[in-house]
Amino acid sequence: MRNSGNRSILLAALAAGVMGGAASARLWPTPTPAFADQQMLTSISAKQFEVMDDRGNVRVKLNVSNESMAHVGLYDEQGVERASLVVAKEGTAMLAMSGDDGQPRLAANLAIHGGPVKFSLLNPDGSSAAELGSNKGGRALVLADSKGGARVRLQTNASPGGESELTIYDASGKPLKKFP
Repeated sequence: MRNSGNRSILLAALAAGVMGGAASARLWPTPTPAFADQQMLTSISAKQFEVMDDRGNVRVKLNVSNESMAHVGLYDEQGVERASLVVAKEGTAMLAMSGDDGQPRLAANLAIHGGPVKFSLLNPDGSSAAELGSNKGGRALVLADSKGGARVRLQTNASPGGESELTIYDASGKPLKKFP
């Protein structure tokens, strides 16, 4: 008889648990995440967006300037812009990466409508150290001295069978040798 009493108590406790669980789910429903009842945003508008790190430093900035240039800037902890992507109002795209002083050291420009493309390495003063460019007329590679003066220029005509030319310049910019 003793086993049947334990069995009855166990069945009664199980039934009470099921009924209590069902009743509590009706009285206290499970909270749903806040975004479950809302629609996903399709657009956010502002003049400028900034992303900050845990210390309150601006690390990313997205804006459109008064000259209608779209700009994304990436900043280090000291607030120096280290990389930027800019699209001018007519569509020219520019990418720049900067040194410790915030001055660009590497730049790439891509003009629209078949315009020139240029990749530049820059000296600390902003003058050109090396450039690789392409336009409808041809391609050119220019190596410069520390003051930005061209010292070597290799260019080729873009037309089929176009001529190539190598020019070496002196410190004053005067051609020393030209091949062919």
